Amino acid sequence: MTEYTDAAPAPLSESWLFFRRWLADPRAMGSIAPSSPALRRRITREIRREADEVVVEFGGGTGPITKAMLEAGIPADRLYSFEIDQDLARHLRARCPDVTVIVDDCRKAPGLLGETLCGKVGTVVIGIPMITFPLEFQREVLDATFRILRPGGRFLLYSFMPHSPLNREALGLSGERLGFTLRNLPPASVWGYWRG
Repeated sequence: MTEYTDAAPAPLSESWLFFRRWLADPRAMGSIAPSSPALRRRITREIRREADEVVVEFGGGTGPITKAMLEAGIPADRLYSFEIDQDLARHLRARCPDVTVIVDDCRKAPGLLGETLCGKVGTVVIGIPMITFPLEFQREVLDATFRILRPGGRFLLYSFMPHSPLNREALGLSGERLGFTLRNLPPASVWGYWRG
């Protein structure tokens, strides 16, 4: 597990960094621009967390959702963000220095967070464009998600598709669209999913 604690170099423009990473790997980024304020509000409105629980983000990117969660009142020491891309993670760490940024694969989350946090995660926010990845990868991400979530918990996933980005039947999920905004590039939906 890598955590960034070193000082970051002069930050690139968030939009330019995001676009540059999109050019390098469009499938992994899913969008050509960071999440808009309207989408951030839709996501943070749906986060559930008890006082003794944390929130975990898979795919922190350049940090707009991370920053919005802090502004919505989630304490920095109760927020963990996984970002596998080192350039994005460095930017995220500079933007949100008090958040624990874990530079590793989110599928390793149960082992990296440890026994004390597994089962103590109120909400997982998935910013990975899951629809672009094969079903087996999706299963692995969801297995990690449900191993860290509190019993009966749900995760949030934002997507640019007009329908569910996950095959609920194949993945054994229930879920619903919680919100939609045209004020994002492209327009986006927020979905909530739970087991069963």
